[in-house]
Amino acid sequence: MPKDIKQLCKWDKDEIKDNLKELKKIVGMPRFICRKCARAARKEEYLCKPEPLSKGKGKDEGEP
Repeated sequence: MPKDIKQLCKWDKDEIKDNLKELKKIVGMPRFICRKCARAARKEEYLCKPEPLSKGKGKDEGEP
C-alpha cells in the first residue's frame, strides 16, 4: 500500500469533515468492503482488510 494513502479507519472526525469531497470519491461506487471495520471503498488500499464486493471470486457466505 502506498504510504501517502491513509486507511479510512484511521481518519478522525476532523479529517472526515475537512476532506468530505475526497471521502465521497473514495466511497462512491465501492468495489471493496473491509472484513474488519465494515467500511466500503472504491480502492482496496483505503481499507485494512479488503474483500472484493463482486461475486466473481466465489459464493458469498450464507448463499445456497
